[in-house]
Amino acid sequence: MDRRVPPLRPSNHGRNPSSVAAIFFIFLFFVGSCVILFLKSPLSEIREIKIEGNRLVSDRDVLKSIHLMKGDSYFRWDAQQAEKSLQSLPEIRSAFVNKMFPGKVSIRVKEVKWVGYWSHGDQIYPLLSDGSVLKQHPWEKEVDRPLVRGFDQDRKRALVAKGLSQLPSEVLSEISEVQPGDDATYANLVKIYTRQNHLIRVRARDIGKKVKHYARFKDRPPGTLNLLKSHWYVPEVQAGEHKKRQELKK
Repeated sequence: MDRRVPPLRPSNHGRNPSSVAAIFFIFLFFVGSCVILFLKSPLSEIREIKIEGNRLVSDRDVLKSIHLMKGDSYFRWDAQQAEKSLQSLPEIRSAFVNKMFPGKVSIRVKEVKWVGYWSHGDQIYPLLSDGSVLKQHPWEKEVDRPLVRGFDQDRKRALVAKGLSQLPSEVLSEISEVQPGDDATYANLVKIYTRQNHLIRVRARDIGKKVKHYARFKDRPPGTLNLLKSHWYVPEVQAGEHKKRQELKK
């Protein structure tokens, strides 16, 4: 009877195969170490910040509102939340924040249109197109826009501000001051003084529609331009003579 001898198999004693789990944990350790080293390196920090479009809001106030400074973590800082924070400011109409790797942040804002200054007591404040007044930013520099006096009621001030925002820049730059008109015949009459020594009389609701025509009158001698139901111009000399005649009749 033939006896079959089983084949000789090599012994595994003394030599274990590489464990898949061990290789996996070594890989995780290596990757984790690389991530930790990267997060502690300058590449993970915000190193450059660019801000554009702001004039009413300083760079410092922009950074303060979005809690950002150089050296902050690039990955932990939220750009979308920063946009929401900027748009909540009364001076800013819209904001766009972009993070660019490595370590760059670009901030571009569009402010509410700045139409003039509101005078209150001894202080003046920036006046925006929606009638809001930036009382947290008292103005102490050159007054390069119309100075609005009076109009303590928010509704009337907003009406004047809206009208100013609709004027072309070349007309807006000619206006030096805006005051209430106090006229019994015309409700909400506004007196507008120009840098060419003209007085414009117009209703508050018609500022944007009618004062734009001042460009055709600005080269005339000093006088009063009435932009009411009809338009007429009275030179200062003629107005003075009329006033004298009225006084003589008395």
